[in-house]
Amino acid sequence: MKKRLRKKYRVGEFRELCFEFSFDYKGDVTAPECEAFLHAFVSDCIEANGLNCEGNMTDEGCNIIAKAIDPTKTTEEQRTAVKSWLEGREDVVINSFSELTDAWYARLG
Repeated sequence: MKKRLRKKYRVGEFRELCFEFSFDYKGDVTAPECEAFLHAFVSDCIEANGLNCEGNMTDEGCNIIAKAIDPTKTTEEQRTAVKSWLEGREDVVINSFSELTDAWYARLG
């Protein structure tokens, strides 16, 4: 396949990897506590590891998809760093944490 088509279809060297995870807060959380956690999560965990993320937060928990700023360069080390950061927090419990997955052609759960 020509390079132009590999880029268009995001395969080969243009394949984009991501990982998905979900977690819940332990107990009730006030708005200031939630804001402090989110600030720490984004700055100390996501941005510090060269990642972007998107997801949602509901009363049932948080579902996040993360990938590197350059998604063709997402690494297992980044995934492990995020998981370790969350495991080090006493105020959250991890529900699920996926392996690195193709962001375009794999079905995320």
